Amino acid sequence: MPTHANKDEIASLRTWLSGGEIPEAALSRLMAEPRLPTAIRTLAVNALDACARDKALDGACKDAGRYFAAMLVVYLHASDRLTLPNLKAYCGTTKLLSPGRARALLSYLRYLKFIDELPAGSRKGPVRYTATAALLTAWRSQLRAALEAACTIEPAVRIVLDRLDDPEVFFTFIRIQTNEMIAGVETEHARREAPFMRVLIHRHAGARFLLSLLAAADEFPPSAPIPHSMSATAQRFGVSRIHVQRMLDEAEQAGLLRRTDRGEIVFAESAKDYMRYFYPMQMIRLFSAAARTIAAHPEIVQPPALDGPLMRGTGTSLAHTALAPAALTASTSTPP
Repeated sequence: MPTHANKDEIASLRTWLSGGEIPEAALSRLMAEPRLPTAIRTLAVNALDACARDKALDGACKDAGRYFAAMLVVYLHASDRLTLPNLKAYCGTTKLLSPGRARALLSYLRYLKFIDELPAGSRKGPVRYTATAALLTAWRSQLRAALEAACTIEPAVRIVLDRLDDPEVFFTFIRIQTNEMIAGVETEHARREAPFMRVLIHRHAGARFLLSLLAAADEFPPSAPIPHSMSATAQRFGVSRIHVQRMLDEAEQAGLLRRTDRGEIVFAESAKDYMRYFYPMQMIRLFSAAARTIAAHPEIVQPPALDGPLMRGTGTSLAHTALAPAALTASTSTPP
């Protein structure tokens, strides 16, 4: 059944359309949104809960590299192009993963039973893989966690959230979200090299650790000291206490945080500045992908609620095409 949403809610969601790079004006606008702290805290709590329920998903989301590899695997599966050379090519283009690590992570996803090798038959060329039902179920779970948080600010996102079990809607969203992320990577290179990313987000369990701190904070970005237990963190995320100690030591040396005498975490301004970019950027991409998915599947909402230029999709890939602003509002970002 179609999800009911009024024209104003859908129009509001459209205002976040992105072609990859997130404009500073959009980031500033979202940072001024009074519901943002609740949305970020909901995102953190939901993501941690989803991973706690599924240990394989937790393994695939342990750091930014693993998460990105799993995202690309679902994306390539959606267009029947899941091979190691294709995965390496996307990793090389984005520079988010080395080709060598792409091979290792593909093997890791096989270990998690998230992908299977397809029979060779009479086929020539590289080995082809397919995502398993376990991976698709897990990825829907983490998407639900994120989209539920996005609904806090933009209720029309629920139109997509309620239809994630529909394969066409699910894969459309995956294609658009991944294409927009890839399109924005080149312009975000300097930010990706920032200590916040290198020391925390890309560190093993670092992304999970940050979410646990955001889940415990009442504001965004957090200014007050956040209680922290080294042993509890290590146990929760399946790493050693020494690993957590080293991560915090390096973050402190990089000027990202400090620890109080009671072991609490206090983020430095440099870390908070990056948070004001990193987490709102993810939220805006959820808004944008949801808006484009609704445009690509008008049947999932009341027909009178969708009218205007966004309905006239061109199917142009944002991953490989530089689009003018007018064209961006029409693209549905299908894969190349």
